[in-house]
Amino acid sequence: MQLRKEVRHSISLTCLRYRLRPVTIEDASFIVALRMDPLLTRFVHEISPLVEDQIAWLERYFLRPDDYYFIVEDADSGQPQGTIGVYDVAQNNSAAEWGRWILTRGSMAALESAWLIYEAGFSMLHLASLFSRTLVDNPRVVSFHDSFGASRFAVLEDHILVRSERKSAIEHRIKADEWPALRARHYSTISRLSSRSCQ
Repeated sequence: MQLRKEVRHSISLTCLRYRLRPVTIEDASFIVALRMDPLLTRFVHEISPLVEDQIAWLERYFLRPDDYYFIVEDADSGQPQGTIGVYDVAQNNSAAEWGRWILTRGSMAALESAWLIYEAGFSMLHLASLFSRTLVDNPRVVSFHDSFGASRFAVLEDHILVRSERKSAIEHRIKADEWPALRARHYSTISRLSSRSCQ
């Protein structure tokens, strides 16, 4: 019998107030608590409420190449703010999806964590494009991607299964050559917001 080699990424990166670090087995209980919050997970598929099932999922995840799962955390305190990831990397790094994006109630990490995942995708993984898929029923997040500067690439009819019901999604994309201008624009906004919060 051939044993599959464990593949764990070591990508960590920090913006101003928040950072991304690789998910570990020790994060299983936090992930379950996050995914069991009904307010936060109305628009994502269900998972098992058992921590041991999450541990088993993470152990399988550690065997998958080209799958990068992160904890979003406060850069100073290390307090976890949520999860985010890049996965399904296409051949020759032509594209990948980002998602698994759930933040704790009241977290202010949305803009910075999105900036960080694009920075990871383009500057560290050298992807040609990144796309995200959001339920049409989730207008707040659809609007976030619009305002971030991602282009609406497609409407995917009945694409995502949520609570036994097929839902349509909007696919947003950003290409690598678009990122430098968006990177600078959003970093400027993040800097202004961060300086205000410290006053």
